[in-house]
Amino acid sequence: MAVPSYAWFYEDPFHSFCLTTTTTISVMSNGLLLYIIFTAASIGHYRYLLAVFAVCDVLTSIGHTALQPNLHMTTTGLYFFPRHGPLMIGIQSYDFVCCMIFVATYYQTFLILSYHYVYRLRAVTSDITRTFAEHWKLSHWISLAVLINIMYIAGFVGTCTIAFMPSFETRALVPPEIEEFYGIDLRNPNRGFAGIVLQQPDPLSGEMKWHGLSVAATMVLNVLFGGTASVIVYCMWRTNAIIRSSTNLTAKTRQMQQSLFHALLIQV
Repeated sequence: MAVPSYAWFYEDPFHSFCLTTTTTISVMSNGLLLYIIFTAASIGHYRYLLAVFAVCDVLTSIGHTALQPNLHMTTTGLYFFPRHGPLMIGIQSYDFVCCMIFVATYYQTFLILSYHYVYRLRAVTSDITRTFAEHWKLSHWISLAVLINIMYIAGFVGTCTIAFMPSFETRALVPPEIEEFYGIDLRNPNRGFAGIVLQQPDPLSGEMKWHGLSVAATMVLNVLFGGTASVIVYCMWRTNAIIRSSTNLTAKTRQMQQSLFHALLIQV
C-alpha cells in the first residue's frame, strides 16, 4: 500500500516538533498563570480552581508528548496506540495503561472546565436565588467535586478497560495498513492499544456486524462527555442571561462578571 500524501503530518520531524512546541507553550503559559494567581491575583477561593485546571492542562500536555499517541480510523472503528514502545516492565506490557492514563487526564480537563462554569453561575446567582447549597462550606464543594471527578474518570477508564482492551480477537482484526503506515505491529502481544472496533465479523457467516459491547461502551463514553458539555452549555446560557437581565447587579459588578464570563468563554 502506498504511503499517503499526508504522512508528513504524523512522521518526524514535524510530529515531534509540533508536540514539543505545544507542550513548551502549555508548560510556560500555565506556569505563568500559577505564578500570577498565587502572587498577584486577589480572587479568593477561585484561585484553587484555576490552579487545578492549569495543573491538569500541564499533565495532559506532558502525557501527550511522552505517549505521542496515534489515532488510526477505519471503516469498522478506530485504534489508539503509543507511537513508541512497547513499554515493558519484566514480561508485562504497559502500553494500554499509558493509553488509559492519557484518556483520564485528557477528559478530566473538560470536567474541570465545567466546574469553572458552575462556579461562575454560582457567583452570579449567589445574591439573587436561593438553593439547597447556599449554606455549603468550601469543604462541601471540594468533597463533591472530588467525588464527581473520581466517578467520572472511573467511568471513562473502566468502560475503556472492559470494552476496548486488546484481546486475541481484536488483535486478529487489526488492519495491515497500520503496520505499513506506522511500522507498528499491533498484533504483537507485547503491543498495547485501545481498539474501538464497532463492527466485527460474525463467527459463523463472516459478515460484518455491529459489536454490542463496543457500541454500548461508545454510548456510555458519549453520555459521560455529553454530561460535561451539557453542564457547560446550561451554565453558559444561565450566566449570560442573568448578567444581561438581572436588576440586582450594580453597574460595576455587572461589568466585572461580564469580563470574567468572557474570559471563561475564551478558555473554552
